[in-house]
Amino acid sequence: MAISIRPESGNMNALLFSNEQQGLPMTLFLSITLDLKALEFQGETEKTSIQLDFIEVDFRSFSDIENKEFEFPVNPEDGYIDGSVYLDGQHIPVDVNRIKFLSFDGNDIQAEFSGKVLFGYCGYKDSDQDFMLSARLRFDHILIPPNIISAGKQNLDVANNMMSEFFNITELSEPVIENNGFRDAIVFHKSVSN
Repeated sequence: MAISIRPESGNMNALLFSNEQQGLPMTLFLSITLDLKALEFQGETEKTSIQLDFIEVDFRSFSDIENKEFEFPVNPEDGYIDGSVYLDGQHIPVDVNRIKFLSFDGNDIQAEFSGKVLFGYCGYKDSDQDFMLSARLRFDHILIPPNIISAGKQNLDVANNMMSEFFNITELSEPVIENNGFRDAIVFHKSVSN
């Protein structure tokens, strides 16, 4: 039985990340959250979201992704998007193989997604479900985690210089220190003048 997957809203962030043990150089990854309208699953009404992490696209500016389409391999091939939806008390994998970014109005960008929810991976009798979704994404922030630069005022200039290697910092606010409920990190928001 197919479930009705309909986005209600969405947001987009970016994360500067590296992993020397796995040979991953410093890379700016996108993360997208698609908050879904309430849906019926396994006899329950659920309010949840699709979380997409480690989205690697080549961009140094918001305008670089406007009106661009990107294709992705699926897990476990290199370059896949780490995606899931939380339903029935567990994370069900989501493979996204295409994202098309459309118009960017200075704050939000319209995007289309195609992929599949992998119910069978978690033992459900429901068939895996293909989807095509469209959502307006609000850009929230770019984060440099403390394992790359510790979140201290003395490191704000270092963070600014580091970010300028990956993104056009004229489109971003000055870096600030914010706590996400777990830890402090250095964060850039979208410049209000853009």
